[in-house]
Amino acid sequence: MHRQILAAIVIVSVVAAIVMILSLHPAVSSPPAITAVTTDKELYHSREVIKIAIFLNASQETDDIIVRIVGIRDQFGRMRLSHTMPANISSKPAVLTYDYPLPHCSSCSGLKNGVYEINVTLVRNGAIISHMTRSVQISK
Repeated sequence: MHRQILAAIVIVSVVAAIVMILSLHPAVSSPPAITAVTTDKELYHSREVIKIAIFLNASQETDDIIVRIVGIRDQFGRMRLSHTMPANISSKPAVLTYDYPLPHCSSCSGLKNGVYEINVTLVRNGAIISHMTRSVQISK
């Protein structure tokens, strides 16, 4: 019986010490991160709009983040999609959206039938803090 009481006292003391240490130590905050990049569909044709959704998560409010969306490299090596926007992120999940209209004539614009990448990057003070890629297919 004395062993059980002693074990209970030790367990309660350890738990109390852990709670006290955690309450005195500031919470660790993680940098904002891209949790997903989606598009409204996977296959697109000329003149269609690619609706891009960027899902973000942060442990604290942040207003010094830039989102870069770059991709859809044409046959001449140029990025057809290049967009930058600010991201004011709160301490809860957020969704940013961007609509990219495809050219009137994909093949005339150097876009052959195929799979193309859309790269989304979060940048803070010039440093990349999160990155994710989404692939879409473009056809005539």
